[in-house]
Amino acid sequence: MKLVPALPEHLDAWIAMRNGPTSRRLLPLDDNNRESLLKRLREASSDVTDPHAKGFRWMVEVEGRIAGTVAAREFSRFHGRVEVGYMLAEEFIGRGIGTRAVAMMLERLFSTPELHRIWLTTTPENLASQAVARKLGFVLEGLWRGHCIVQGQRRDQQIWGLLRPEWEARHGVKDR
Repeated sequence: MKLVPALPEHLDAWIAMRNGPTSRRLLPLDDNNRESLLKRLREASSDVTDPHAKGFRWMVEVEGRIAGTVAAREFSRFHGRVEVGYMLAEEFIGRGIGTRAVAMMLERLFSTPELHRIWLTTTPENLASQAVARKLGFVLEGLWRGHCIVQGQRRDQQIWGLLRPEWEARHGVKDR
């Protein structure tokens, strides 16, 4: 398994992931059209050293197939924070691929010295995503009530956070 830069040619695979029954049932996805999703692919960077990049996206490749995507958005170097998200194609769910892919992304993101905090959100119904967060050391920090819409229904969103010292402690990183 590896993370590869997200490219315009990954558009159809990403759309298929977004349209999968699990994604539709659990994720607060905007109904973006092909053009807006293609624009997001073109604008995303995979180079965490790019000082101007505000967002990053990689595709998760397993045995030569696109299995998912991981992304970080609204990277603030000033505040040292970024929000992450992840999604898998239906046939790759439940195999530990999501946890490994997000861990690989965290490794890349925490290689930037400015980064102090990574956060993500889940709906309370998304137990698999919560398990990924817990396994990687994220802490449940709170709940935004009625914050998003999933399948036309207003849902709460949980906020999970991971601070650099917590991540470093889990990975045996010495003080810099």
